[in-house]
Amino acid sequence: MKRVTILEIAKTLGLSRNTVAKALSGKAVASETRWEVIKTARQLGYAKLDKELLNELDRMKEIRKGTILLLFNRAESNFWNTILTGINDELRDHSYRMQLHIVDEEDEQGEKTLQIIDEDVQGVVFLCAFSMEFIQGVARAEKVMTFFNASVDPAEYLAYGNVVSMEGKWAIYQLTKRVIEEGRKTFAFIGHPDGSVSIRDRLLGMNLALDEFGIAKENRSYYIEDRKDCYYNYGAVEEVIGKMAEIPDVIICANDDIAKFVASALIKIDMRLAQRVRLIGFDNTIEEDFFKQDILTVHIRKEELGRRLIRTTVEKIENPGLDHAFIMVATYPLYKEAKESLGDS
Repeated sequence: MKRVTILEIAKTLGLSRNTVAKALSGKAVASETRWEVIKTARQLGYAKLDKELLNELDRMKEIRKGTILLLFNRAESNFWNTILTGINDELRDHSYRMQLHIVDEEDEQGEKTLQIIDEDVQGVVFLCAFSMEFIQGVARAEKVMTFFNASVDPAEYLAYGNVVSMEGKWAIYQLTKRVIEEGRKTFAFIGHPDGSVSIRDRLLGMNLALDEFGIAKENRSYYIEDRKDCYYNYGAVEEVIGKMAEIPDVIICANDDIAKFVASALIKIDMRLAQRVRLIGFDNTIEEDFFKQDILTVHIRKEELGRRLIRTTVEKIENPGLDHAFIMVATYPLYKEAKESLGDS
């Protein structure tokens, strides 16, 4: 059998040889690093692990219940910062460790992701909407799975785990209703409603309000992305604005990032136009110093949402007989008075 070296352990973990040597000799390193080094050394069959190190690993296991793996399919906006704070705090409260992993876009069947799911991983939280093919691949690890903001058919996801989503329909309905009452008559929606159940519901909420007030179909425009990468960057938004025959009174955006991109694209055309158009976003991440302060948005208790994702996962880990459930988390529309009337230009 091939002899396992400290250098091999270091390469496996992406650490320096010196750090691994310190951890294995009992010298001062971070507790998380020490845990990973001892665990990996045992998994690889490192021959020089003495009994005291193995006892320490067992003591760590008694204190720590295991790891919960968080999966992203892309690096997103600052929307995630507070959510991850809530996730980390809840994991600490339940004595679990957090592991973040950005999924390779070529890992369509979950083969690469499966390789990082070891015996210490107790649950997997999908922080983006992944394909069913990928989910089925990861499900082969037979771990508890929780999905945040699933596809437009959450029932499909429920076969594999709990689904936690944000309320979108009622929140956007209320904001759309308010801007109609201001006298706005033409509307556009920018987003990818097939990307998740929550975004789909935001589009439904807009149309519900427009139907209620008798806004004609010809006064509505939809800019829906059908590419594999459905996330709108500034260039994509600027292209959408450039294709508009006329700029509508209101542009409803799938999230605040898109709303900010729209505002910036409009200001390149005409500052007065940027001031006139009502923008509605979602997730309340508009910076205090952003030039267009009257963007309407929907507040989400992000830290609590992060905690909810972990509580839901831990509950299933500790009670495996529980049925899977779809959980819709409340959101809170924020209304700001328009700084400029519809007639000003």
